[in-house]
Amino acid sequence: MARSSKSDIQLLGDKVAARAIAAARADFNAALESRALKVIATHLTEDAVLVPGDEAQLITGRAAQLDAWASIFSQMPDVSYVRTPLRIEVCEDTHLAAETGRWKGAWSTDGLSIRYTGRYFAKWRCVEGSWLIEAETFVTMKRKGGAA
Repeated sequence: MARSSKSDIQLLGDKVAARAIAAARADFNAALESRALKVIATHLTEDAVLVPGDEAQLITGRAAQLDAWASIFSQMPDVSYVRTPLRIEVCEDTHLAAETGRWKGAWSTDGLSIRYTGRYFAKWRCVEGSWLIEAETFVTMKRKGGAA
Protein backbone atom coordinates (compact mmCIF):
# COMPACT_ATOMS: atom_id res chain seq x y z
CA MET A 1 0.00 0.00 0.00
CA ALA A 2 1.26 3.49 -0.74
CA ARG A 3 2.60 5.58 2.08
CA SER A 4 2.44 9.33 2.43
CA SER A 5 5.77 11.11 2.30
CA LYS A 6 6.94 12.78 5.48
CA SER A 7 6.69 16.17 3.76
CA ASP A 8 2.90 15.73 3.51
CA ILE A 9 2.60 15.69 7.30
CA GLN A 10 1.78 18.83 9.25
CA LEU A 11 4.47 19.09 11.94
CA LEU A 12 3.73 21.25 14.99
CA GLY A 13 5.88 22.05 18.00
CA ASP A 14 9.44 20.71 18.13
CA LYS A 15 10.09 19.88 14.45
CA VAL A 16 13.07 17.61 15.20
CA ALA A 17 10.93 15.51 17.55
CA ALA A 18 8.01 15.52 15.10
CA ARG A 19 10.28 14.28 12.30
CA ALA A 20 11.60 11.54 14.63
CA ILE A 21 8.01 10.44 15.26
CA ALA A 22 7.26 10.47 11.51
CA ALA A 23 10.34 8.29 10.96
CA ALA A 24 9.25 5.94 13.76
CA ARG A 25 5.79 5.68 12.15
CA ALA A 26 7.35 4.86 8.77
CA ASP A 27 9.48 2.18 10.45
CA PHE A 28 6.41 0.80 12.24
CA ASN A 29 4.52 0.62 8.92
CA ALA A 30 7.48 -1.17 7.32
CA ALA A 31 7.58 -3.61 10.25
CA LEU A 32 3.89 -4.37 9.79
CA GLU A 33 4.47 -4.96 6.09
CA SER A 34 7.41 -7.31 6.71
CA ARG A 35 5.80 -8.98 9.78
CA ALA A 36 8.80 -7.95 11.91
CA LEU A 37 7.38 -8.45 15.41
CA LYS A 38 10.69 -7.55 17.08
CA VAL A 39 10.71 -4.20 15.28
CA ILE A 40 7.04 -3.58 16.12
CA ALA A 41 7.93 -4.20 19.79
CA THR A 42 10.62 -1.50 19.71
CA HIS A 43 7.97 1.12 18.93
CA LEU A 44 5.56 0.30 21.78
CA THR A 45 5.66 1.19 25.45
CA GLU A 46 5.34 -1.80 27.75
CA ASP A 47 1.76 -0.84 28.63
CA ALA A 48 0.72 0.38 25.14
CA VAL A 49 -3.03 0.37 24.46
CA LEU A 50 -4.70 -0.26 21.10
CA VAL A 51 -8.37 0.49 20.58
CA PRO A 52 -9.39 -1.34 17.36
CA GLY A 53 -11.56 0.37 14.77
CA ASP A 54 -14.30 -2.23 14.80
CA GLU A 55 -15.92 -4.55 17.32
CA ALA A 56 -12.62 -6.18 18.35
CA GLN A 57 -11.54 -6.00 21.97
CA LEU A 58 -9.19 -3.47 23.50
CA ILE A 59 -5.58 -4.70 23.44
CA THR A 60 -3.52 -3.66 26.46
CA GLY A 61 0.24 -4.12 26.74
CA ARG A 62 3.12 -4.66 24.33
CA ALA A 63 3.05 -8.45 24.80
CA ALA A 64 -0.68 -8.64 24.08
CA GLN A 65 -0.26 -6.53 20.94
CA LEU A 66 2.57 -8.73 19.69
CA ASP A 67 0.44 -11.82 20.33
CA ALA A 68 -2.44 -10.21 18.41
CA TRP A 69 -0.19 -9.29 15.47
CA ALA A 70 1.31 -12.80 15.38
CA SER A 71 -2.19 -14.27 15.28
CA ILE A 72 -3.36 -11.86 12.56
CA PHE A 73 -0.27 -12.55 10.43
CA SER A 74 -0.72 -16.32 10.72
CA GLN A 75 -4.48 -16.30 10.05
CA MET A 76 -4.40 -13.75 7.22
CA PRO A 77 -1.13 -14.13 5.29
CA ASP A 78 -1.96 -11.28 2.89
CA VAL A 79 -3.07 -8.78 5.55
CA SER A 80 -1.82 -5.23 5.18
CA TYR A 81 -2.22 -2.32 7.57
CA VAL A 82 -0.86 1.18 6.98
CA ARG A 83 -1.17 4.27 9.12
CA THR A 84 -0.69 7.53 7.19
CA PRO A 85 -0.03 10.46 9.50
CA LEU A 86 -1.52 13.81 8.54
CA ARG A 87 -0.50 15.79 11.63
CA ILE A 88 2.07 15.32 14.39
CA GLU A 89 2.04 17.78 17.26
CA VAL A 90 4.72 17.70 19.96
CA CYS A 91 3.78 19.21 23.33
CA GLU A 92 5.77 22.06 24.84
CA ASP A 93 7.73 19.88 27.27
CA THR A 94 8.57 17.53 24.34
CA HIS A 95 7.70 14.38 26.31
CA LEU A 96 4.33 13.73 24.64
CA ALA A 97 3.04 14.03 21.12
CA ALA A 98 -0.21 13.52 19.25
CA GLU A 99 -0.44 11.98 15.80
CA THR A 100 -3.61 11.95 13.72
CA GLY A 101 -4.15 10.44 10.32
CA ARG A 102 -5.84 7.85 8.17
CA TRP A 103 -5.41 4.09 8.20
CA LYS A 104 -6.06 1.30 5.72
CA GLY A 105 -6.44 -2.40 6.29
CA ALA A 106 -6.71 -5.03 3.58
CA TRP A 107 -6.86 -8.83 3.49
CA SER A 108 -8.73 -11.66 1.82
CA THR A 109 -10.79 -14.39 3.34
CA ASP A 110 -13.13 -17.01 1.89
CA GLY A 111 -12.57 -15.58 -1.59
CA LEU A 112 -13.54 -12.07 -0.51
CA SER A 113 -11.31 -9.03 -0.77
CA ILE A 114 -11.74 -7.03 2.45
CA ARG A 115 -10.87 -3.33 2.67
CA TYR A 116 -11.29 -1.15 5.76
CA THR A 117 -10.32 2.51 6.07
CA GLY A 118 -10.66 5.11 8.75
CA ARG A 119 -9.10 7.67 11.04
CA TYR A 120 -6.71 7.16 13.92
CA PHE A 121 -5.12 8.98 16.83
CA ALA A 122 -1.81 7.98 18.39
CA LYS A 123 -0.30 9.18 21.66
CA TRP A 124 3.50 9.10 21.64
CA ARG A 125 5.79 9.35 24.68
CA CYS A 126 9.50 10.11 24.69
CA VAL A 127 11.18 7.42 26.83
CA GLU A 128 14.92 7.74 27.36
CA GLY A 129 15.27 9.68 24.10
CA SER A 130 13.11 7.36 21.97
CA TRP A 131 9.58 8.09 20.80
CA LEU A 132 7.24 5.19 21.61
CA ILE A 133 3.55 4.59 20.96
CA GLU A 134 1.64 4.67 24.24
CA ALA A 135 -1.86 4.47 22.79
CA GLU A 136 -3.62 4.21 19.43
CA THR A 137 -7.34 4.58 18.77
CA PHE A 138 -8.83 3.63 15.41
CA VAL A 139 -12.24 4.46 13.97
CA THR A 140 -13.43 2.43 10.98
CA MET A 141 -15.14 4.80 8.56
CA LYS A 142 -15.61 2.55 5.52
CA ARG A 143 -15.78 -1.20 4.90
CA LYS A 144 -15.74 -3.03 1.57
CA GLY A 145 -16.18 -6.74 1.14
CA GLY A 146 -16.66 -7.60 4.81
CA ALA A 147 -19.55 -7.72 7.18
CA ALA A 148 -20.96 -4.33 8.10
